[in-house]
Amino acid sequence: MNAWFVLVTALANQPGLEGVERGSEYICTNGDKERRVQVIYPQGAPLPCEVHYIKATENQVLWSANNEAGYCEAKAQAFSEKLKTMWWSCTKND
Repeated sequence: MNAWFVLVTALANQPGLEGVERGSEYICTNGDKERRVQVIYPQGAPLPCEVHYIKATENQVLWSANNEAGYCEAKAQAFSEKLKTMWWSCTKND
């Protein structure tokens, strides 16, 4: 099962986190390996936001913002571009 699905399902079922939404997502592949760079809106609005880096069963929050609209989206895009320089192929899903 997709690690992202499990994470979102778990978050969505936590008390007080009913409004969790996903923003832009980059799916990056290299051979049979997959990485995801996702913008998450924990409260269902553009702020606050978090940039998650998901590989296999690991999920790291790389950046977060409370006050600067567009910050997480820019960081996610820049990180996906960095992955491309390391032989990953990334596709953006909105």
